[in-house]
Amino acid sequence: MPVYRTIPPPHILSRSLDLFLRSEAGSDFQSLLGLFPAAWKPVVMGGLLRDLLSQEILRVARAPADVDIVIFGAASISQVRDILETAIRSTNAFGGFKCQLRPHGIVFDLWRVEDHTNMAAAPCPHTIEQLLQHNLLDIDALLWDPATNILHDCGCQAAIQSERIDMMGPEGISRQFLAAQLAHVLVIAYKTNFSLSDKVREFIADASAKCPPLEIEQTLHRKHPQTASKIELFWNDLLAGGTPRCPDPTRAASL
Repeated sequence: MPVYRTIPPPHILSRSLDLFLRSEAGSDFQSLLGLFPAAWKPVVMGGLLRDLLSQEILRVARAPADVDIVIFGAASISQVRDILETAIRSTNAFGGFKCQLRPHGIVFDLWRVEDHTNMAAAPCPHTIEQLLQHNLLDIDALLWDPATNILHDCGCQAAIQSERIDMMGPEGISRQFLAAQLAHVLVIAYKTNFSLSDKVREFIADASAKCPPLEIEQTLHRKHPQTASKIELFWNDLLAGGTPRCPDPTRAASL
């Protein structure tokens, strides 16, 4: 298990996150947080941080399509639905909601900490360290607390520096969302062009044997319609024992 670290500001993403908050997407983010009750503690995970960190470490340009928000302190998913009703556009693949404040604005994927992979069975009160350790991949184990501007890292920076994706541990594997998790792994491999560890390849093979192929394909086409066919080719190549690195470069030009 990677070492958990808390990194106070100023840190590697201080400038990037400040620029994000001053952008149109950042304005939407702050407006969304303004709808939250005082008892809720929102934290940011996922693609936004991974893309910003890739820009800082690898100097590659990436534009995140959404922002993942996990909420501590929400009494129920029904409470989240009632409070954010006007912003909710649909449910997401992991049991939360997709929210959007403007027709063409950035999308926010939002869920409660209790609804994150296997977190309902974790000891209470739930902590940020627990949340990171319940991720499937080390490259996703980075979190930003907007209230304090503190970064919480459990292997993400090391994964990006080594350009290699590894598993976090069994806590991150969900039988309920196995198809969505498999699709997520394939998408991250395609987006980053990082090599996959043997454990990640074993997960892909095992999950592929347990999930109907059509369910995986539908998830890929729903999440990434423009690149789904290329990701499927990469997936089939992996299952046939091919390259552990996505063969079709998708990185934008270096900064």
